[in-house]
Amino acid sequence: MLQPAVKQFNSFWSKQSRSQRVVIISLLLAALILVPVLVSWASTPTYAVAFKGLSEEDAGAIVQKLDEAGVAYQLQDGGTILVQADQVYKVRLQMAQNGLPGQSSTGYELFDQSTLGMTEFTQKVNLQRAMEGELERTIGTLDGVSAVRVHLVTPEKTLLSSDQDPSTASVTVKMKTGQALSVAQVRSITHLVASSVQGMQAENVVIVDSEGSLLSSGDPGDSAGAASLSDSQRAAEAAAASEVRKRVQSMLDKILGPNKAIVQASVAMNWSEQEITVNNYDPTPQAVRSSQLIHEQYNSDGLVNGGIPGAPSNLPTPVPQITGTPGAIYYDRLEQTYNYEVSQMQTKELIAPGRVSKVSVSVMVDQAIITDDTQIETIKSAVSAAAGIDDTRGDAVVVEAYTFDRTYYDKQEEDLNNQSQMNLYMQIGLIAAAVLALALILFYFSRLIRGLRSASKEAWRPILKPVGELTQLPAGAAGAMPSMEAGMPSGAAIMAGLPQGAFPSMGGQQGPEDVLVDLSTPVQRTQSAMEDEQRAKLIQKMAEENPAMIAEIIQIWLNEDSKNG
Repeated sequence: MLQPAVKQFNSFWSKQSRSQRVVIISLLLAALILVPVLVSWASTPTYAVAFKGLSEEDAGAIVQKLDEAGVAYQLQDGGTILVQADQVYKVRLQMAQNGLPGQSSTGYELFDQSTLGMTEFTQKVNLQRAMEGELERTIGTLDGVSAVRVHLVTPEKTLLSSDQDPSTASVTVKMKTGQALSVAQVRSITHLVASSVQGMQAENVVIVDSEGSLLSSGDPGDSAGAASLSDSQRAAEAAAASEVRKRVQSMLDKILGPNKAIVQASVAMNWSEQEITVNNYDPTPQAVRSSQLIHEQYNSDGLVNGGIPGAPSNLPTPVPQITGTPGAIYYDRLEQTYNYEVSQMQTKELIAPGRVSKVSVSVMVDQAIITDDTQIETIKSAVSAAAGIDDTRGDAVVVEAYTFDRTYYDKQEEDLNNQSQMNLYMQIGLIAAAVLALALILFYFSRLIRGLRSASKEAWRPILKPVGELTQLPAGAAGAMPSMEAGMPSGAAIMAGLPQGAFPSMGGQQGPEDVLVDLSTPVQRTQSAMEDEQRAKLIQKMAEENPAMIAEIIQIWLNEDSKNG
């Protein structure tokens, strides 16, 4: 089954010119190369950078975790790890849960290597790098600290201490999500850095966080944590204003439609702490707190006994007593005192800092949707209720209608639409180009196959007729038969169209009348050299495989020639 196809391909291939053969081979090689490349490119996922600039320790730990999780990755120079584009954020979250990448700093291990030939300047730079790395490691061990950078400035020593510039340091701290440094931690970091560097004072250390907030300004007159407190106060006011703005904006978007109103809010808070004590006295109800009663009474019959004042009256031989004139004496004294308690109520109120002192809301509404002036008042009332406006507190609400300038947004939307259309056209163009290229390839190969089939039909066209039909030909046609005088090449030309196996072997049952002779086309020397060569090869092959058959055919021709003669 395979042998006829091979013969047909050989016949087709022999008819192609050199340029056609080069084109066919080039197309086949291009197809063999491009098809696997395109299939591989279509099946290869897109990789994106997940981590960049990692140290060897962090990169090794992350690669180990990725291997354990079965995540495909790629490594690049410079500590860069790439994963599939749709898994970048997932991988980052998984590594963050494991504390990766960690804080990697270079400490005093810089001096573990050989320092032979190193200059004094390089030694000083390495010493400073080592100190900064050690401080970063120490500060990174604090609870809640995600990353830290330390920069030290150590001036050159001078001859006079009065001319010596102080050493300074700056520390940048990145906290984990949802955590912040306390005032005590900021003070601890300040004194830790100051105590680690020779000649550095605590007031020369500046600490900031990753958001740019100043935690320690380094000013000796600045109380610790004052800057942090100020930043937290501003953040609280901004958060309160954002909450008010979101409530009002959400309400207006649902009522007026999206992008029909712009809301801005401002909230001022009172951060002073107050303690108020109030005493109220009510004189109407009375209560006896205390009472006192004094009653004195004295009675006498009027007799008076006495002596001379002094020592004589106390001697063993007393002086005779003095006897007065009799007379009756009576004494009576009564005193009462009542103390009443007045009703008193004492109220003590402690007002914590951070209470809202004033709210201001400004609303601009698109003039295109305002059809009546009463709508402004309705919107103002609704905004006041949504924002919690208190007139007694001095809050303010302003609602105005104005024509919005949407030129920028329209241009942006137009550019976005144009870009989307351009991307769509490019995709369609790429698809159309791919389909066209595939169609051209299929069309070319279909033509090759059709040419192969037509060539096969021409190569195997039955151009021979039985010898028995020779008698039915006209005399002129019979005279056109090749004679023996024509030589062997003419006979070869007659037999060239015979397929392999057309002639029976010597032991076959077929007679001479079944032998085919080339009568369908005139045998002339005007035939192409290629056909002559092909026929000569076929006759040579038949003569080598079955010479008896060739001899039998020649004998038939001789007999026919003798009959015609």
